[in-house]
Amino acid sequence: MFDRDSRYAGKPIKTLIDENGREISYVSRRLIPQDGRVIAEVRVQDGDRLDLIAERAYGDPRASWRIKDANPDAEPESLDDTPRARLKLTQVEAE
Repeated sequence: MFDRDSRYAGKPIKTLIDENGREISYVSRRLIPQDGRVIAEVRVQDGDRLDLIAERAYGDPRASWRIKDANPDAEPESLDDTPRARLKLTQVEAE
């Protein structure tokens, strides 16, 4: 259902039956890992966006969610707003 690189890959799919008998499928809640897997930091450059940072760090612009997970105290919309700010990076799980 999801690309293997998606943050939702491998998460359980649940089904709800509404009052009209319709089946509604949804992904089980995804909890942000809290196990200290931060492996590096990067500095935001002028003109950076999270997808560009993710491409440099992980080789995949869609992996910006990993940066958001590693920086839970920051507002996601402002992670790339401040040049020279430091962002934490998490380890990519082995398959």
